[in-house]
Amino acid sequence: MDSDEPWIRTVQRLFYPIMCVFGMPASIVTMAVLWKGNLDMSKSIVYYLVALALANFLLILVVTIFRDIFYFYVDITLWWPEPSCGVSNWIYFTCVYSLTWLTVAFSVDRYIIVCCMKLKLMFCKPSVTRLVILGVYVSAFLVAMPTFWMYVPVRTTKPDGTLFHICSLHRNLSSIPFLSVYDHIQTTVWIVFPLVSLVLTNGLTVWHITVTTKVRQSLKGASAGKQSEDPEMARRKKSVTLLAMISISFLAHWLPKMVVKVLERFTNPPVNRYNFYHPINVVRMLCNMLIVFSSFSNVCIYSLTVTKFREELFRGAKLILGYFCYKPLSPFPPSKATEIFTVQDTARLTAAMEDK
Repeated sequence: MDSDEPWIRTVQRLFYPIMCVFGMPASIVTMAVLWKGNLDMSKSIVYYLVALALANFLLILVVTIFRDIFYFYVDITLWWPEPSCGVSNWIYFTCVYSLTWLTVAFSVDRYIIVCCMKLKLMFCKPSVTRLVILGVYVSAFLVAMPTFWMYVPVRTTKPDGTLFHICSLHRNLSSIPFLSVYDHIQTTVWIVFPLVSLVLTNGLTVWHITVTTKVRQSLKGASAGKQSEDPEMARRKKSVTLLAMISISFLAHWLPKMVVKVLERFTNPPVNRYNFYHPINVVRMLCNMLIVFSSFSNVCIYSLTVTKFREELFRGAKLILGYFCYKPLSPFPPSKATEIFTVQDTARLTAAMEDK
């Protein structure tokens, strides 16, 4: 570790290996619990949550291993061919778009279930959910394709004077019209449309739940003189609570990065991305770490929101701890005592002796 290294790079050098150790297993555990556990959730919700966890896993895999860890500890040109830089960012933005639009699709799905009873029978089915998830992944993969040419190995100089290659944005991007236009369109695809869609659908869903809850409670509680329990509204509230937590988590982890990306567009002169002391660059790198941290924080959100998820998680942890902590003295199970004489044989033997 170089003493002249900027403090933000030192933090990243330590942060990404730690998240690689804890964040990737957290995503795997989340997918396993959601897929195998009996969580009293519809298949559509399970499919969306598993798809989000998978995108989180791929994102942290690409960011921690194929980008930042290799940047800090090895020269990428020694281990990977030059196209690997573009491929890793292609996969990275595929995960970014998938996470963004899967969150939007999940919000729209919950909105249709709560607010549109006619469309609910047509679209809110497991088969349709699988097609939507597949469509989001394929579309994200195709839309992110231009990023393959936007990122290249850049030769840089360390503070000690040694040459090093890092995977970074093309320095002459503005001279390539197609990539320059695409770089600006990214802001709309990644920031404006998803943000507006999330706020609109979630706002309408919460408003509809609030209005219908008041109406149903007034109708059912009028004769009894008090509010009576409504299982249907309780189920809807749980579903909306989960949706709200996922949406808030998405905004908390991604909105700072979106704001920084917009600021970079309007900064004149453009910010030098290799100046690690510039405030915008420092905030951008902190936002990148916040995005990677989302894979771990989502497990906490599901544990706090879904009671069954928490129970399955604790049950799995107990089984694992019990497997490693409990070691029997003998590798073979204790055998049952062998009975030479049965009860009937003993009775007949006793009777014969009495006759003698």
